[in-house]
Amino acid sequence: MSQLTLLTVDEPKQPPGVELRNCSVQDLLANMPGAPSLIVADPPWSYTNDRSGLNGCAGNHYATVTDTEIVDVLALAHGVAKPGGRLAVWLTWPKLQNWIDAVEACDRWPWRFVSGGAWTKIGGPGIGYHWLGNSEPVFLFCKEGKPHTNTTITTSNAHTSRRQKHSEKPAGWMVEWLQRWTAPDDLICDLFAGMAPLGRAVAMAGEGRRYVGAELDPKRYREAVDKLALWRCLE
Repeated sequence: MSQLTLLTVDEPKQPPGVELRNCSVQDLLANMPGAPSLIVADPPWSYTNDRSGLNGCAGNHYATVTDTEIVDVLALAHGVAKPGGRLAVWLTWPKLQNWIDAVEACDRWPWRFVSGGAWTKIGGPGIGYHWLGNSEPVFLFCKEGKPHTNTTITTSNAHTSRRQKHSEKPAGWMVEWLQRWTAPDDLICDLFAGMAPLGRAVAMAGEGRRYVGAELDPKRYREAVDKLALWRCLE
């Protein structure tokens, strides 16, 4: 009986200045290579109405985390951010009240809310009960201190682009965030990196900006690294 030899491909190199780690968010925060000026979180929110028959349900694609656990991690991230650093949190409209409740229940929530925006998605019907979800909000917070802002760069809090693979956020819009909110050589931290579109955005923004991110799921981590490597080849 013949045996097949399975071929494996070595993990490709990530772009210069980009470090995506296959680790937990807690491990990342405990081993930061500096103080980030921008922290972005795209949490794996849990939904009580997830159904196995719906492809768009988050729980059918990756492990989810409770609202309380997410808020606790984001509160912890405040301690590693530089003074005036920003936190951008991706949410969904149905989770808004859950988010507010979880923050109010956290007795040590340290971030100051400053603004918000929304991504309108082109393509696909979206999912939802009251409305089909074709937009996604992102909320912006600041740490005490003066935040860096490059006023020569203009970016709107409304962005429209084609939807990507489940939960992948628009790298092009985040390049604008980086150019306006961070300085050259700044460190950018990506919690719950997923496909790491922020990593590609940091590489595109350039000017010595550095990226460090965490993705716990090995399969999603490897997919993200492959996409980073592909961008590097096409760049």
